[in-house]
Amino acid sequence: MTHLKLIAGAVALEGWRAAREHIYSLLVLTPLVLGMTYFGVGRMVEENAELQPSGAVALALAIGAAAALLALCMSRASVELYHLRTPESVLDTLPVPLDAHFDAALVRRAARTAAVGAAALVGRTLVVGGALADASLWAALVVFVCLLALGELLAALEWIHWAHRRARAHAALGLAALAACASAGGLLLLLIVKPEKLPWWTTPGGVVGGGALLTVVLFALGRVLHRNWRASDIEYAKRLGSRDRAGTLGERASKRFGGPGESGAAVAAQLARDVQLTLRGFSSAVYTAAGLAALWMFVLASLLTTGLLPARGLSLGGGDAGGWFETTWLPQVLAVKVACVLAVVSLASLVPVLVAHQSAHMWLERAVGVKGAEAWRAKLWYARLVSAPAPLLAWAVGVLSGEVPGFYVLPLLGEAVWLWWLVSTLVGALAFEMPEQPGLSLVLMACLGLAAGGFVAFLWPMGLAIYAMGMGQHRAHMYLYAEGT
Repeated sequence: MTHLKLIAGAVALEGWRAAREHIYSLLVLTPLVLGMTYFGVGRMVEENAELQPSGAVALALAIGAAAALLALCMSRASVELYHLRTPESVLDTLPVPLDAHFDAALVRRAARTAAVGAAALVGRTLVVGGALADASLWAALVVFVCLLALGELLAALEWIHWAHRRARAHAALGLAALAACASAGGLLLLLIVKPEKLPWWTTPGGVVGGGALLTVVLFALGRVLHRNWRASDIEYAKRLGSRDRAGTLGERASKRFGGPGESGAAVAAQLARDVQLTLRGFSSAVYTAAGLAALWMFVLASLLTTGLLPARGLSLGGGDAGGWFETTWLPQVLAVKVACVLAVVSLASLVPVLVAHQSAHMWLERAVGVKGAEAWRAKLWYARLVSAPAPLLAWAVGVLSGEVPGFYVLPLLGEAVWLWWLVSTLVGALAFEMPEQPGLSLVLMACLGLAAGGFVAFLWPMGLAIYAMGMGQHRAHMYLYAEGT
């Protein structure tokens, strides 16, 4: 317990110093972005009865949110468990018990997951309303935070061990445990935000009790696995991501986007590095983004092949939507374009994660004379390059389904490519708006990308006005303290 207190105290002091340095982001930018998100998207969903999800959809969304949290936090949890490239790595040279390492990481994970729980609590007050003096609500909140924190640590342990040992049988058991964690976390999240959407076969007491029991099981399992695996996996964890996979291919491709001259070579070098990091899986967010993009393609294929979409769309002048121009508003065509936008946003969302990953080594950029415009252009092209498969996949799914009129196949490809270019450019241009807050930057990029992409999906010529707006380059200057352009 003494070791845990010392480690937790040092971590808390470090967090306090970081909060003082970024007080503007925490007290001004965070409420601003979250408020804009709520009043822009939340209010629209809340006031439109047609957009209200059914019980099954609400449960699926809650479980999906819990699973996404587990996947997104694997990299950060592995850093906290194994002290990768952090000052806490000195603890591995001291006689600190293994359980103290695990407990300290659990405290840090619980503190971060508590922010998600607080956001869910705010969502309950805004969506459901009513008093918060409910014992089952607070019990669900505590169990949700502890369960998700333990699930994130278990996911990190399994991820590192799988990459090291490739033990399929144990990986299958780990996936089963994480699936149970995501399911229980989704039920708890639903109980906190919209308790009336709970399935008929559950009760609030049963959800909280089952979640508490699973929390105890995961705690015991996580401790045992950490004791058995830490000594053998820690060196591999430090090397994870340093293996060269398709590096020369990424370097060759990136040289085409750097531009001429010395500045173009600097952009190409940065882009080659970013592509290599992505191909090596620098963060678990890489797998999450790819999984989300694949999910949107699956949803698109399901919508197009099951006949769920209406046959007619919008038209000008109130006539039938049978003209060539009105084809752009057919539900099947709109579905392809919306899926393209969702996939592009999912893949381009790696930009803030990559910027945060590289922030600890930003002094190297300044030491070699990288300028703000070069860093900004590299991230701009990275957002475009990493999301490039999205329009082709969405277009291919639409064409192969047979629901897109034959004469509109090529125009649809042009619209999909235009949506990719617009949305990825918008996301890449915002790369350095909030580099110290990757989560907040992700919310901002996703909201702006979805808003612009959804609007242009209906009226593609309006994208020219959005594309004409320049942004982001000056923030890269400020972030890098570079002189000139």
